[in-house]
Amino acid sequence: MKIFTDFIEIRSKKGYNDITHEIEREVAKSGIKNGIIAIHEMHTTAAIIINENDADLHEDAKDTLNEIVPIKEYRHNYEGNENAAAHIKSQLLGCNTAIPIINGKIALGTWQSIFFMELFEERKRRIAIAIIGE
Repeated sequence: MKIFTDFIEIRSKKGYNDITHEIEREVAKSGIKNGIIAIHEMHTTAAIIINENDADLHEDAKDTLNEIVPIKEYRHNYEGNENAAAHIKSQLLGCNTAIPIINGKIALGTWQSIFFMELFEERKRRIAIAIIGE
């Protein structure tokens, strides 16, 4: 069993940031052909999701998240109410995911991509990955 770990750094933009190619590069760099990759974003105002790369779907999802967690007055507001809303959205979406690796490729469906969701503001972000397998 082999274990490979690394970090990916990105400059996020608000909303969907497609990191599929960065993850594919890490899998290739690892040399692991069959196993699993764990992807963990190291922030509390962002999320890691798998979804279709469709602009209309992205807008629908953002609208729905804003309906569920509106920007309003929150107790946690030292960086503003948008920050508090981002923390809550992150809790709903999750900060990590695991994906099988089969024959050296991440096992994504036909329309699936891996996204870093920036829920607060554009900034430098760090993503930890761990790949375990053979």
